[in-house]
This record gives sequence, structure tokens and C-alpha cells, in this order.
Amino acid sequence: MSKKNVGKILLSSGIGTGIGILSASILIFLMAAALTLGDIPAMLISPLTVVLLALGSFFGGFSSAKLSEEKGLLCGAISGLLFFMIAWFFGAVFENFGVGMAAAIKVLMIVISASLGGIIGVNYIKK
Repeated sequence: MSKKNVGKILLSSGIGTGIGILSASILIFLMAAALTLGDIPAMLISPLTVVLLALGSFFGGFSSAKLSEEKGLLCGAISGLLFFMIAWFFGAVFENFGVGMAAAIKVLMIVISASLGGIIGVNYIKK
């Protein structure tokens, strides 16, 4: 792989991560609005948040692969890792978000969904 390809993959992964974070933020905002309007059990909030983070990372992986136009799995995985590191950092700043089984599950869900988004994104053909 040439330096140009590496740069293209890293740039597209960074942009895709930004798109994924924006997507997840909008989804979590909508969940917060639904919490104020409806009666959602408190025990569902944390798992639902992880699912929304995974969905946001899917959009990020999809976007990064569409921008790169090649190596969708790699672009998605890099985007997912960046997404998790940013989410982990802000989780550590704003709450007690440590390292443990919950973090391992989150990183797996986020990276796998972003990688899947990358695979679908690079193979997606508009009709």
C-alpha cells in the first residue's frame, strides 16, 4: 500500500468518524427527547445508548468507506476505533467510564458495526 493510499484511508476514516459521532449525537438527542416525553424504564437507557452508539459508528464506517472507495473493512475498523476512543475519552471526562467488561463489549459492538458499515459502504451501488 502506498503512502497516498494510507493517507486517503486515514483521512476518510477521520471524516467518517466525525459523521458517525454526529449521527450518534443526533440519535442520543432523540432518545433524550423520547425520555422526557415517554416513560422508558431506567434499566433500558444504558443498553439503548450502546445500540445507538453502534448505529452511529455504522454510519461512520459506511461514510468512511464511501469516501475511500476501497478497503471498506479497514476504513470501517479504523473509524470504529477512533469513534470508541473519542466516546471513551468523553465518557471518562463526564462520568465514571472505566476499563472493564462493559468497555470491552462497547468496543466490540462499535468496531464490528463500523466494520460492517465499511463493508456495506464500499460495496454499495446506487441504482
